[in-house]
Amino acid sequence: MGTGAEKSVQGARGIWSWPPSGAAVPVGLETRHAGELTIIKVAYGDGLDRGQRGDGLPAGKGLTLLLALTQGECAFRACDERLRPMRPGEVLVLDSGALELRPEAGALLAGLAVPSHLLTPRFLGSDRLKAGSLQSHGLGMASLLYDLLAKLAARETATPGAGALVDAVGGLLSAVLEDCLPAARPARGEAGQARLDQIHRYLTRHFADPDLSAADAAAAVGVSRRYLHRLYAHYDQSFRDELIGLRIEACVKAFRDPAQADRTIAEIAFGAGYTDISQFNRHFRRLTGATPSDLRRAALPADKRLAAERRRLERAA
Repeated sequence: MGTGAEKSVQGARGIWSWPPSGAAVPVGLETRHAGELTIIKVAYGDGLDRGQRGDGLPAGKGLTLLLALTQGECAFRACDERLRPMRPGEVLVLDSGALELRPEAGALLAGLAVPSHLLTPRFLGSDRLKAGSLQSHGLGMASLLYDLLAKLAARETATPGAGALVDAVGGLLSAVLEDCLPAARPARGEAGQARLDQIHRYLTRHFADPDLSAADAAAAVGVSRRYLHRLYAHYDQSFRDELIGLRIEACVKAFRDPAQADRTIAEIAFGAGYTDISQFNRHFRRLTGATPSDLRRAALPADKRLAAERRRLERAA
């Protein structure tokens, strides 16, 4: 493993250029290799001025850099040129280019540098990788990727073979960037609808998450929450109405499915993302004009309803 704070760290295979502008930044860098991959650990000492720039972290052409904040605080310059905080549990992705960091004293980063040809096109397309670059991802499988990076850097687990590590990272990264679709160039006047369709695809996969918010959806497709709401308003729609509609639609399908006759109304509602049964009943009646019980009685034959009710009572006894 290589350790140091030199301006050029050979152990990192040219990934890092440190410190910026020749400044004496108190930083410890450790690296070790697994085949063509480089495992990275960066520690910022107590002598670091608050918010000092750390813009000497380029990922060379053909190199993908994954970073996780495991201790302290650090901000980065995102794809929209705004400073955004790195958060525990999230993974920052950089597909080539330069990365500006603003670490606080005591910050600790874990990372992995992967040649892009090991990831694309086997696990994901290069366009999706670029669309997710310079963003910090915290939804879906991101927590698993974060844990892997943290454990590799902390040596909490034996370093797997290069092939196994590529398989694990590639599969997780593909899932993390699932909703980072490339920004297409639609015809004039169709850009807004294309973005709305992208948000809709995200919602259809994640509506059952009870904590899902407009901010989550906006971050997943690379727009601000304010832009997301303005986009819906432009088409006389709302994020909340679409989310409610998807949840109620899923419940209606479940109520009409004989295979789910044994599930209670509350179980189906909670499975669709609801946490309040009273709110679910209000939404359901507003959108369908019927109560959940009425719709279920009308949709299922009497014998199946009675048999399911008996089984539920037996389980509760």
